[in-house]
Amino acid sequence: EAYPADIMKPTLRIFLFLFPSSLLLSQDFPFPEGERLEYHLRWNFIRVGTAVLLRNTDTIFEEKPCLHFTMTARTYGIADKIFKVRDRIDSYTDTRLYNTLHYKQRQLEGKTNRDIVVHFDHEKQLAHYSNHGKPNKEPLKIRAGILDPFSIVYALRSRKLEIGDHLNLPATDGKKIIDVKVRVLKRETIEVPAGKFRALVLAPSTKDLRGVFEKTKNSKIEIWVSDNGRYYPLRVKSKVIVGSFIGELEKIGK
Repeated sequence: EAYPADIMKPTLRIFLFLFPSSLLLSQDFPFPEGERLEYHLRWNFIRVGTAVLLRNTDTIFEEKPCLHFTMTARTYGIADKIFKVRDRIDSYTDTRLYNTLHYKQRQLEGKTNRDIVVHFDHEKQLAHYSNHGKPNKEPLKIRAGILDPFSIVYALRSRKLEIGDHLNLPATDGKKIIDVKVRVLKRETIEVPAGKFRALVLAPSTKDLRGVFEKTKNSKIEIWVSDNGRYYPLRVKSKVIVGSFIGELEKIGK
């Protein structure tokens, strides 16, 4: 039976790639500075790790006021022995949450070791990608209104979602632009460790996802977000050839 090496790598990043961005006309965000969301991660019925999403205190980047978001993910227990994960992402966006300014990803996953930095030059419409200080030969051509795969989690939470919405918006990790397609399916009540919530169920397309999703004929992802104006990501569930992966909200803090 296959175990996490095939599933952990792509699914730990579900939080990063599956949420659409939007142009915000207000800075009255539903997530306050200092908000901390803690998740536990399971493969089938085994708890394998944790993840934390944090909106940091607003800061300055290259003399520009900006928002700063952080995500960390790690495995523990048996998963550490089989496929150890220690990831950290930092995203800096403009105060409208419209353009990413700077993106960093420290990725330690099994034998994978990446230290990624992406600098966004919006005047020249270019994204400059490097790994361990080694830049790509050519920068990526971008356009206005593009965010990195992590900050769009927060952009989603600032957008009013309705059943029947079909969203098709771009995100980039500095190497390629991905068209994110998400459908808003229905409402239902769910219970996670953080509590009982009325939730909206989202169905992202897996068509453009790599790794184990490419190898699974009928791969599936479902995402539940709270329908209370905060749009907390409550649960992420994927079904692929090597099993099921679930991340659930455990604690809301500040």
